[in-house]
Amino acid sequence: MEMQSVIADQYIVRRKKPVRIVTRPEIVRHPWNMPFQRPAAQRPAAQRPAEHLAGKERGRTKRKSAWSGIQTLVRKILPGYMPVAAAAAVMALLSLVMVAAGSFEQRANLRGFVLPADTIIASILLDSVSPPEQAPADESLPPALPYTLSLSSYTVKKNETIDAIAKRFGVRLDTLISVNGIKDVRRIGAGSTLKIPNIDGVMQTIRKGDSLSAIASARGVSLLDIIDANDLGSQTIVPGQSLFIPGARLSSYELKQALGKLVMWPIRGEISSYFGYRANPFTGIRQFHNGLDIVGPENMVIKAAMDGRVAETGYSTLFGNFVIIAHPDNYQTLYAHLNAIKVKTGSTIAQGDPVGLLGSTGYSTGPHLHFGVFKRGVAVDPLRMLNGK
Repeated sequence: MEMQSVIADQYIVRRKKPVRIVTRPEIVRHPWNMPFQRPAAQRPAAQRPAEHLAGKERGRTKRKSAWSGIQTLVRKILPGYMPVAAAAAVMALLSLVMVAAGSFEQRANLRGFVLPADTIIASILLDSVSPPEQAPADESLPPALPYTLSLSSYTVKKNETIDAIAKRFGVRLDTLISVNGIKDVRRIGAGSTLKIPNIDGVMQTIRKGDSLSAIASARGVSLLDIIDANDLGSQTIVPGQSLFIPGARLSSYELKQALGKLVMWPIRGEISSYFGYRANPFTGIRQFHNGLDIVGPENMVIKAAMDGRVAETGYSTLFGNFVIIAHPDNYQTLYAHLNAIKVKTGSTIAQGDPVGLLGSTGYSTGPHLHFGVFKRGVAVDPLRMLNGK
């Protein structure tokens, strides 16, 4: 219900200057600053006529009775929970009603008095009886993830990629790779069966000396999350045991290896000599060639094939200016016959960073790069690891 319909047409015209109502002094200042004599009933007892003194007790009893009625009315209409502001407002309104009805002998001057606006009164009354508003639930928050790992099976369809499968089931690519132990995604074809986890994370094989607290700290996850995800009854783990680490990620090396992008071409060019036995270009004697010779223009920028650390730089009669970079999992790469070296020994290097400039230094028949890949010091065919020409 609107307060306008409750108050109806009761309006009080606004005035510019409120008039102070003085009760104690004998003389009350008129709005035009003209003194006038206070009525006999309001004078001190010593100055009142005898006829007024006789009705003193009768008037006091009458006012006391009237005020008791007001208090009773206020107690009925003001619940105990109504705010103090609302109570004060109602008391003020009732006082004005009594003044207007002539309960007091001196009529109050309401010039300048203004009732609160309808909307303010409505707000005061409604706030006193309305229950507090409850904050709406935040619907933007995602639902809580399940804590225990569960796996479902899926059969790969024709021309379907593992990336598309991961997006279809709402899991990360590295999660799908780790849970299924995929070493090369290019070997996953139609008809292959994949395990689909219900939460993201990676699998880890327990080694001798591992503990749950150490694994949690190294992976940056909660110990309780690991226990819940694997539904463990205790913190006891044994070597060879596989644990799912929720929220963990594969390393860049592991992911690139699985995607067939572990090794990139250091330069693009024609291969003049492959890995394996060949006739020596100077002597004609059959010898083993432990890398690829890639032809290119002189001073072409040569890039690191893998992430790693520069293990050695220098010059040799056979390879001329060379750079050797050490990589995770005991891999090393060799870049030889350089015109200039652009890295320093001990520096960290990312895949694709400049290593040096192509040249023809050392034992060389012309500008080319000798690129070699080694595993624990043993040469392997770079073509087996490259992701394409």
